[in-house]
Amino acid sequence: MSKLAFVEGTGSVRVLVLHGWALDSSIWHASRAETNLDRFTYAYLDFSGYGPDEGVREPAQGIDGMASEALAATDELGWDSFAILGHSMGGATALRVTTLAPDRVSSVVALTPVAPSGTPLDADTYEAFRSAFPNSGPTLGGLAPYLTPEQLRNIVSRSHLTMDQSIWDAYLSNWTGADFANSLDRYSGPVTLVYGDSDPFVTKEYLAGTTAAMKQADLVPIASAGHYPMVENAAAAVALWEAALTDKNGK
Repeated sequence: MSKLAFVEGTGSVRVLVLHGWALDSSIWHASRAETNLDRFTYAYLDFSGYGPDEGVREPAQGIDGMASEALAATDELGWDSFAILGHSMGGATALRVTTLAPDRVSSVVALTPVAPSGTPLDADTYEAFRSAFPNSGPTLGGLAPYLTPEQLRNIVSRSHLTMDQSIWDAYLSNWTGADFANSLDRYSGPVTLVYGDSDPFVTKEYLAGTTAAMKQADLVPIASAGHYPMVENAAAAVALWEAALTDKNGK
């Protein structure tokens, strides 16, 4: 059974929401205050191993395992069709879902998504990311310069409550080792790739391979944001993704 953290809204546009590496679905708390719950229904998933109530933490196996959990969640909800919103490794997972169930996905927004082809890091950089968990503030703050000190402290504190070092390590391996770029052409529906204009990691250039593989994708910058636009500039991020997830008929 999947781990749906919460489902809210009564709208006809059904959106599965996938979090990134450093925090569970609570990373969306700031943006939840901005969403249109009359037009949209949002279902927020926690990947295996994340969440405050875990006993023994077991991660999903690779991006494929994460995508399988996402699809299982929509099955539990009874959603034959749905849109997907994902952040960072959740953004890559959203794209993987489109390749596995292209006829079920109405549209996708990937916020600062990591690459479907993987992100090879040299040994020193990989170890710097891996060893950051006990004190991830400097690493995360460097990726997201518009986080306030309080926002950054909260992300770090909640990270320690909702995961442990083993989960941090496992999902670092998952997102850096993604390898499904050659299947992206299976999906022809609407795709929006969003990058923060101050994100030093997921840049326009970093996303070039993804946009080349998905000819229909719109590449959209968001101002006053780095790697966490849904926290750094929540109102603008929500307005952007809700417009993108609504089809031409307003459904």
